Amino acid sequence: MYLRSSKCLNTSAHFLVMLWLGAISLFCVPAAAQNRAPAAKPGRVVTSEELQKAYLDLPAAKLPTPRASDGHPDLSGFYFNPLDITVTRSADGNIYYGFGETRAATKGPVPQYPEPTEPSYKPEYFAKVKAIVDNQYGPTTPDDPNFDCKPSGVPRASTGPLQIVQTPKLIVILYESNFISQNFRLIYTDGRPHPKDMETTYMGDSVGHWEGDTLVVDVAGLNDETWLGGAQGHTEPAAFAEPFNHQITERFALIHSEQEHVIERYTRNGNMLVYEATVDDPVMFTKPWVLTPRHLLIRNERFLETFCTPSSTDKIHIQRPTESDRPHLGDEIFHPPADAAK
Repeated sequence: MYLRSSKCLNTSAHFLVMLWLGAISLFCVPAAAQNRAPAAKPGRVVTSEELQKAYLDLPAAKLPTPRASDGHPDLSGFYFNPLDITVTRSADGNIYYGFGETRAATKGPVPQYPEPTEPSYKPEYFAKVKAIVDNQYGPTTPDDPNFDCKPSGVPRASTGPLQIVQTPKLIVILYESNFISQNFRLIYTDGRPHPKDMETTYMGDSVGHWEGDTLVVDVAGLNDETWLGGAQGHTEPAAFAEPFNHQITERFALIHSEQEHVIERYTRNGNMLVYEATVDDPVMFTKPWVLTPRHLLIRNERFLETFCTPSSTDKIHIQRPTESDRPHLGDEIFHPPADAAK
């Protein structure tokens, strides 16, 4: 769980994390109204093709795309998508986070988003993944490496919040998360190959080149101590004018081997960064996995200092809630206004 803003509640209170819909990245502001597209027809199922077109039709994606001095699109900026939450503080100081409760409380039909793609594991490895999933509460489990302060790895880390700093021969991505502390990647764009004697690491080795207006990054040398996705999921902008952002969770995108190899594609359209990736793992997969594209909106905010300790991830507090843990009449409730994100 990641709570970005200290403005949500007084953080001096003691926190008891009760996870009703799972631990997910938390931001105390919902999607900006100006980034919404016309509403979809009520209740219809949105296809992947319709969804990608809808995102590129958002006003944020229609803005002019800035260019760097070398003519390439300038990816520099701070990106993240806020998630709708309701925060309740009881009289004894415990905090209840209601993830996606605006979605649950919305009256009438809402767009039905397509399910994200999932990796195709070989049977012996799918059995291991299923055992992890079966032991989860919602999408949450203390088995998640993030709860041990381990970096998220690739492609999981590329879901924001993140800061990109671009130069002609090197691109730096800084990741903001109190799960893993501040972490970073260096993407070399000066033509160098991967090192021949490369040792595996959490974030691997990244070399990139431009194909038109898209940055293509080859990532290798990844260790097997991260997950591909899973519990935390990823927050996407609202594509059809609904009053909440959309959550993607690839439940079965978990373990991988040290043979993992990733090809990433970063494309900036106005103030929207489109992230695509293809993940191959000849040890565990039957075929390469093509992720459902991500769409991150640029924000006029500062990159925050974060840190991680085993206690700060609240791993020991992850537990199944009881009925007595639910909010009660008279509890103090914080709910962000609909136009809080600017």
